[in-house]
Amino acid sequence: MISNICYAVVFLIESLISFYYFDFKFKRRISKKFIPISILLSGLVLYIINLIEIPLINAVCFYVCNFIILRICYNSSIKSGIFANFVLLFLMIITELIVILPFSVVSRFSLFESRSDAFILIIQAIMSKLLYFIFIWGVLKFSEKESKSTDSKFSILLCFLPIASIILMCTNVYLCTFYSVNNNFKIAIIIGNILILLSNIIVFYLHETTIKINRKYTQILLDYQQEKNTIDYYELLREQNENSKILIHDITKHLKTIQQLSEKEDSNISQYISEIVEDFSVMNPVDYCKNSVVNLVTHRYYEICKKNKINFTISIKNANLDFMKEHDITALLDNLLENAVESALLTDDKFIDFSICTRNSNFVIIKISNSCNKKPKYINGTLVSSKITSGMHGIGTRSIKRVVAKYNGNLEMKFNSDTNTFTSTIGINSNIQNSNQT
Repeated sequence: MISNICYAVVFLIESLISFYYFDFKFKRRISKKFIPISILLSGLVLYIINLIEIPLINAVCFYVCNFIILRICYNSSIKSGIFANFVLLFLMIITELIVILPFSVVSRFSLFESRSDAFILIIQAIMSKLLYFIFIWGVLKFSEKESKSTDSKFSILLCFLPIASIILMCTNVYLCTFYSVNNNFKIAIIIGNILILLSNIIVFYLHETTIKINRKYTQILLDYQQEKNTIDYYELLREQNENSKILIHDITKHLKTIQQLSEKEDSNISQYISEIVEDFSVMNPVDYCKNSVVNLVTHRYYEICKKNKINFTISIKNANLDFMKEHDITALLDNLLENAVESALLTDDKFIDFSICTRNSNFVIIKISNSCNKKPKYINGTLVSSKITSGMHGIGTRSIKRVVAKYNGNLEMKFNSDTNTFTSTIGINSNIQNSNQT
């Protein structure tokens, strides 16, 4: 009875390992609180089916059960689900063979004799599941793009823990087999080995979770630094713009005075100075709307589009974003327009349509449409940059979502395959923001 319970626990751990693999490979579909129930049901089903003791049926049921669990609990395509579960089945069979065959040779037991000894059978199962877990961890680790990072190199040192655990398990089996011990002692050994297996899984899981948290924290710091640099840039640009206006205003007055003085002496000088005055008037920055930050961001991308021959249509004359903080306006519009330029540059018919309007006197609509050759790629709901040199994917999109969420707005991103157009639309109720600020 006790041995059956221990064996059932081993199958629960096998199901736990499958969920460990799915959790790192796919995005979870169901709530976190339902995961333990799913693990319990999956483990019990596998244990009951194993009582048939037909290896082929066990393998097929293992595959089918994991495939159903993956499709129900995680977002995955049929193709990726088939491949992922094939990897699990292959690794499970390999690890069981690796444990059973050498174990029978070293311990001087035939395969049939070991199958009749519940103690040896459970220990073999525990060892194979530990090896199975390490193989899965290795597949996950080296399939990551960051597998060559410093974190991954240090993670390899963790492999000494399961190696030491397997050696300890083999020692326990050897001592219990060749020396006379009672069943209670064997049961204690089995329970101890199960705890060792669980400890290995917990240590590796906590290690990988810590790495994930550190990466997210690094991304947050990069987002913050990028926004800070952009804000500082626009502050400097605004200061230079104001200084340029003052300088141009003064120079224009001086030139007009010189023009009046020179009219009586030399008409050529008068014509030359008139041309200079006209040139200075052209240099005055364009005011697209009443908001200075929106003007600066828009003019920057106007110059970028002009340089890259992108047809940039601007309709923001009545834009009213005064309810937003300046650094949020910068982060929002700069990232939206940067993504639009990046996409438009890859197309033949390059265009960007940028508009800001107010509906019902308080609902601000920010809309940017741009040419786009193909449907953008998303990872976990985040738009991925198409830049080859992009080190951290989706920083700009995360920044946009952060600002929209801060002002309780709505963000919609759509790709129209008929017109090859990608459109980002943001709606924010300015009344709500004004009432919150007051």
